[in-house]
Parts: sequence; structure tokens; C-alpha cells
Amino acid sequence: MNTSDYTMDQPVDQPMDQPMDYGAERYWEDVAIGDELPGFSVELDATAMVLQVSGSQDWNLVHHDTAFAQESGMSGIFYNTGWTTGMLGRLLTDWAGRSGWVEKLSFQMRGMNSNGAVVRAHAKVTEKRLQDSKALVDLDIFLDNDQIGVTTPGKATVRLPQRVNAGGSPL
Repeated sequence: MNTSDYTMDQPVDQPMDQPMDYGAERYWEDVAIGDELPGFSVELDATAMVLQVSGSQDWNLVHHDTAFAQESGMSGIFYNTGWTTGMLGRLLTDWAGRSGWVEKLSFQMRGMNSNGAVVRAHAKVTEKRLQDSKALVDLDIFLDNDQIGVTTPGKATVRLPQRVNAGGSPL
């Protein structure tokens, strides 16, 4: 990866020559249990790590000093909680569309995402329900990488808009 061209990859089902449609709308009625979110992958390198650490101002040495990280029992520097949250947040908000809302996000950091890994963010719809006039979708969410597999399992709930009839009521 040429670090001067550092960008996050397009979703895996989005052609690279076509931009994301950030104005797209996703409706609750169009989602089915078992649907898999398109997801995306990112190749990690030292420059991206330094950019992330400086942006988040997480100055803990395990995130930018390889020798310190190794002396602390890690294999090397690794990406922090803010980066992990950002990856999962992007996964959910890209999928939810402009009127969707992340109601709940929880995850467990069980493994490290480190330099040289290709990390994939993906999810699967596990439930959908109407609750307190909200159209909700529950998902199992994941980060995994090509070095150790699943590093970050979690769960999320996303609120989506409903299609409405001419009278303004949900269909």
C-alpha cells in the first residue's frame, strides 16, 4: 500500500470506479433477517497507525512504539479502541443510510489489529422489530483480520426509517 494514497477501501460489493452514494436511503421494510452487510476491508500499516494515534491523541506507547509494545507482551503496535469504534461505526452508518441511526453498539476487543494485517468489517442481520414506534434492526458485527481471524465480535441495533403512505403513516 502506498501510504501517501491512504484511503479506506470501498465496500466489498461497491465497484471501485463508482463512488459511494451517501444520500442513499435504507428502509426497514427492505431488510431481512440473515442479510449480510456489504462491509469493507482496510490494509493496516505504520503510517496509518501514526495518523490514527495523532488524530485520537491516544499517546499510549503500545500504539506507536514497537519496542515498548513488545516489552509489554504484545507482538507489536496495535490499533486502539477509538479506531475499532470508528471502523464499526462506519460499517453501520454506511449501511443505515442518511436517515438511519445507530441506537446501540457494543463489542469486545479479543484480539489485536496490527500493522500488516488486512482488517475486514462485516455484519449480519439477526432480528428486526417495531418497538416504541421505532423500526429497529439487530446485527451481529465483526472485525476480523487475515492474521488471526475474528478480533472484535459485537452487537448493534440500528433504527431505520419506514416507508410511509400518502397519509404519512408507515406502510
